[in-house]
Amino acid sequence: MPKFFGKIRQKLLSEGKMSKYLTYAIGEIILVVIGILIALTINTWNDDLKNDAKEKEYLIGLQEDIEKQIVLFDDRTGFYDQLIKTGESLLSDYVTKDKLLNIDSVNYKLSFLMYTKSYPEVSRTFNELNTTGHLNLIKGKNLKSDIINYYQNSEFTARSINGNVENVNYDQIFPTLKSAVIINLENFGFSSEIVQDEALNKKLGSILEKRMNDPNQEFEVVNGITLRILLLKSNQIRIQKIKEEAEKLLSTINAKL
Repeated sequence: MPKFFGKIRQKLLSEGKMSKYLTYAIGEIILVVIGILIALTINTWNDDLKNDAKEKEYLIGLQEDIEKQIVLFDDRTGFYDQLIKTGESLLSDYVTKDKLLNIDSVNYKLSFLMYTKSYPEVSRTFNELNTTGHLNLIKGKNLKSDIINYYQNSEFTARSINGNVENVNYDQIFPTLKSAVIINLENFGFSSEIVQDEALNKKLGSILEKRMNDPNQEFEVVNGITLRILLLKSNQIRIQKIKEEAEKLLSTINAKL
């Protein structure tokens, strides 16, 4: 093609047709520019298609992550409900039966109150978006802001809940409850062919009874139960709030897809 155009230019020059040569040369330049613009447009179009596909891939990933997290939020809410009911039943029975040791299955119930679960973080896709700088692939300023705000709030909620677990439950409540129970493997979902819980309870029972007959010790345990309930209710409110934000963001992403 360049040789073809070159022969035409040479013919026009040899025939002395300068004005036609200039007109032709300008036309040739315009054709080249148009060709470049078309090529750039095609490249841009291809890039847009690739970015659209990548954006959809990320949105599907976020959709799946949030759906999994919502399921885990429900699991935490149910778990908190069980613990709160256990703690409240202990306080109620304590009032009517006068002593903690008089409560049926008190060892199991206090052991159950020692269970904890951390905040469920499911942020694989967002972390990838953040570390790769691909957040800009998410079209729509509001959607991108909603995604960022949700995961910032989720991280803040995680720090609050996990901080309560570490600093309040493990540091303050757990030691108090631990001092009022005989820790049996079966109460924590384990078993042993060697260790006999019943024999262990019998051997340690008198020691525990002596300890729990101390009013000061019993006072600390009852307060520990109450504090555990308050902590659970506080974390439950946080979970419910962030779950609502997750459902709202999921609805927005579903509409985009």
